[in-house]
Amino acid sequence: MKLLTSLALVAALVAVRPQQAATQQNARKKLLFLTHAGLYKHSSLGPAEKAVAEWGKAGGFDVTTLEGYKQDSAKLDLSMITPEYLAQFDGLMLMTNGNLPLTDAQKAGIVDFVKNGKALIGAHCATLTMYDYPPFGEIMGGYYLRSIIPTNQVAEGRIGLLKVEDTNSPATKMLGSTWPLNEEFYEFGHGVWDASKPTENVSQVGRLHILMPFNRSRVHVLLSLDTDRMDLAGLQGVVKGGDYPQSWTVNAGRGRTFYTTLGHRDDIWSTDPVFRAHVTGGIRWALGLEN
Repeated sequence: MKLLTSLALVAALVAVRPQQAATQQNARKKLLFLTHAGLYKHSSLGPAEKAVAEWGKAGGFDVTTLEGYKQDSAKLDLSMITPEYLAQFDGLMLMTNGNLPLTDAQKAGIVDFVKNGKALIGAHCATLTMYDYPPFGEIMGGYYLRSIIPTNQVAEGRIGLLKVEDTNSPATKMLGSTWPLNEEFYEFGHGVWDASKPTENVSQVGRLHILMPFNRSRVHVLLSLDTDRMDLAGLQGVVKGGDYPQSWTVNAGRGRTFYTTLGHRDDIWSTDPVFRAHVTGGIRWALGLEN
């Protein structure tokens, strides 16, 4: 009964009043959503594109998708990413991974796009993107090191417990103090890869070198794993009382970044109103539609 009540409350929070929708319609933002997968093609990429485009209708933003996830990982085409192309958008959302086939000028253009006042939104595997360009890591907030709850345990329904560190953010204000969730959670790189220690600070997926460490001082943490209260049995290397942030924001120059590790599961994009409220709130914050 308590769960049903919570879901009903979140559904009410997500619903947009007619007057509010009209206001949003007058100041709609434009969001480009890329799902190009250079390392691992999550089956949730298609559902994510569909969901975000639908959420934008009531959320105050229009979404352009390029169905990048349908491209062969070895033949990705991102030639359209230029300052002129990006200029038509208010924000860039990424659910990408790998050292994408972008020139240094294109990478710099993405960083400048954000630092000059636009939005960056990262979902799940976005922190597995552009390990070869640390300025991107700085505006995203960090780079993936490994999965804490591996995909087989996600499939088995393993529940993690998220601690809400900011109860006022548009991405978390609907959650209360904790959020139990079946998802794949991440740990992020703690140091810079060193050739004298070649197996350290290397991503679990792709074996990519981490050139910029995660540090709380770079970001504003919204969610972290509550390892004091979670069942840690079978979670290799996870320390009771350890610090494992899972969602954060970054003030990147004049722009805003919102990132969440969540989004691995296909169904979470279509069936979970709490997740919808979390992601939509983060997008709206990054786009400046909500503070």
